[in-house]
Formats: sequence, C-alpha cells, structure tokens
Amino acid sequence: MSDTVPTSRVGTQFGPYRLRRLLGRGGMGEVYEAHDTVQDRTVALKLMSQQFNSDSTFRRRMQREAHTAGRLQEPHIVPIHDFGEIDGQLFIDMRFIEGTDLGSVLKHGALPAPRAVAIVSQVADELDAAHRGGVVHRDIKPENILMTGNDFAYLVDFGIAAAATDQHLTKTGTAVGSWSYMAPERFGDDEVTYRSDIYALACVLYECLTGTTLYQTQNLSTLMGAHLMQPIPRPSRHRPDIPTAFDEVIARGMAKDPALRYPTAGELARAARQALSAGDQNARRP
Repeated sequence: MSDTVPTSRVGTQFGPYRLRRLLGRGGMGEVYEAHDTVQDRTVALKLMSQQFNSDSTFRRRMQREAHTAGRLQEPHIVPIHDFGEIDGQLFIDMRFIEGTDLGSVLKHGALPAPRAVAIVSQVADELDAAHRGGVVHRDIKPENILMTGNDFAYLVDFGIAAAATDQHLTKTGTAVGSWSYMAPERFGDDEVTYRSDIYALACVLYECLTGTTLYQTQNLSTLMGAHLMQPIPRPSRHRPDIPTAFDEVIARGMAKDPALRYPTAGELARAARQALSAGDQNARRP
C-alpha cells in the first residue's frame, strides 16, 4: 500500500519506534516497517485499530495470546519481540521479514502442484508446533503467509488472530477474506479447536492448486451456507494436470465433522506429498 495514504503514520515516532514504511493495512490494524531505536534493529510493528485499543477484553486476550505465541520456537513462525501498549495504542513488535504474502502471489494464478505442496508443508510444520504449544491460530489464509524470495514460508499474526472473536472479524470488515477459510464449526456454538486450522490449511492448499477460492461469493450468508452445506469441491476438476489424489486430500482436510479431518496439519501435508508422488508415478506409466 502506498505511503501517501492520508492516515499513514510514516515518518512519525511511536515510543522507541521510528515508522519508516507502511507494509499493509487491514481491519485489525496497520503494519509498519519500523526502526527500534533502543535495540537498533528493523522490525515489523503492528498497530491495532482504534476499536481494539478501547476493548479491554481484546486487550487482555491479545496480551495473553501474544505472550504464549512469543514462546513458540519454530523456524517458520515469525518471532514476537515485544507487545504491549503505548499511550493507549496496542502494538506487537515482530521480526521484519522481507517478502510478499501468498495472497499477492496467488493473484498471478495457480501454483505448480510441487510448489503448492512445499509451501503448505512449511505452514503445517508451523501449525503443528503451535498446536503442541496450545496455540490455535484461527485466521489461516494466504494473506497471513509471508513468502521470501526463495519460497521460505512464515505464518504471521499469531496472538492477534487468536485474541479476536469471529464477531471482531465481522465488525472490522475482514470477514469475507477470513470467512473464506473458516471451518463450519466457526459459524455456530461448537468449540473451536486446532482442527479448524487444519480445515483452513486445506482451503489454502485448494487455492494454491486451482488459483481460486473455494466458494466464489462476497455474500457472507451464502459463504457461510457453502461451508456448512455444499459438497467439497474437487481441485482436479479445475486443472487437468492436478492429480486426482488431491481430491481426497482436500475432502478429508475440509471434512464438515472436525473429528474426520486429519489429526494434525503435518498429516495433511504428508498426504499432499503422497498425492503429488502418486501423480508423478501415473504420469510416468506408458
């Protein structure tokens, strides 16, 4: 996003941080490239939207979740340096990663299946580490997967997404983007567990393979109904070069019943790699 946006805080000082460049803006806040003048390092600084700053429940949840996420040690998880509040403004200080988000990459079309599987496998490693640590991400989507130039994948927004309720997402206008990857149980009163992250990861894999989101609608009611009721689409019907074995991977990863999904994100990634190998073997047969 351009630094010329009128509300941009580029060039200003926020506590010890000098805000250099606006990296992105969404319903939950803004992310800046900033210079930490105390530690003398470049960081990614997320400043939460005003409605969150005034929400005491969100503040407590964010601090708790960010503290838990900050203890996670996994190469594909962006480390959290610090978090807190300065002059009433909530912030999270993270390692700065030079790259682009997967959502921007997918605007150019579907990915080759090997690349899609490689990216999803990295995210699966992150999720398994988080789930072992008792952290559920809750907002897995291409925009929260950061890619470096050599396709090293990072999952961002741990702590932030977990602190926000689904009502928060609706109010901030991020609902359409996030709800495209939401498991059916997210739309009711059922408990949200790590298996909701696995569902969302299967949605991301589908989009990487086909270049399209699962359900093509901007209407939240229609989108909700699709996740709850519609048959799970088959990626092989979108591209003839996608091995049909991926249909089963997506079907199980997106099972309406959480208990029928893969038990871990790593199991989903392993099944995707096997589907890729099965496709290679079929292609080599005379």
